[in-house]
This record gives sequence, structure tokens and C-alpha cells, in this order.
Amino acid sequence: MVDISTFHSNTFSGQLNTDFTVQGNGSPTTLQLVEVVEKQTPASVESFSLHFQGPAAPHLPQQIHTLQHEKLGTFQIFLTAVEGNQQSITYEAVFHRLRQS
Repeated sequence: MVDISTFHSNTFSGQLNTDFTVQGNGSPTTLQLVEVVEKQTPASVESFSLHFQGPAAPHLPQQIHTLQHEKLGTFQIFLTAVEGNQQSITYEAVFHRLRQS
């Protein structure tokens, strides 16, 4: 399992519009990374969010999920649904941490 503390916004920006597989109790669900949003912060703080789009069903619960990506490997991330309709659900992961020196 990959330690996501080594991932930064540019790690994910390079993977826009690629698929991430969510491993769960049932069958795997595919999410597509559709947006990386960097927040303005002091130089000592890193803050960004990721938006993933997935199918309307199954609805993934707000919790830590195991994601798998062909280039980034397997890692755990907290996802929460932020919007949805009959076709899809958008999930968000937020990173807010002190920058490593």
C-alpha cells in the first residue's frame, strides 16, 4: 500500500481523467478523477481537493476507501459524496496539511 503523504496536488493533476478502482465489500466501483482544486494558503500549508465522478449506484459511504490506480498504486483515502443526480455521483477528498521541509 502506498503512503499518500508523499502525494501532492501535481501527483493527481497528472492523472486527470483516469480511472481509480474502489475496492469494497461488493464488486469494485470505478471512479474517474475529474478535477484537482488547489486552495490559496500560506506557503507553509498545502491544501487541495480531488473530485471523482462515479456511477449513481452503488452509492459509496462517507469513509476511508481503498483505491487502486495503474500508475499511483493502491492507497487509502477518505471520500465523501458532494453532489449527484440520476446518472452519477461526485465524491471529494480534501487534503489540508503542513508542507514538509
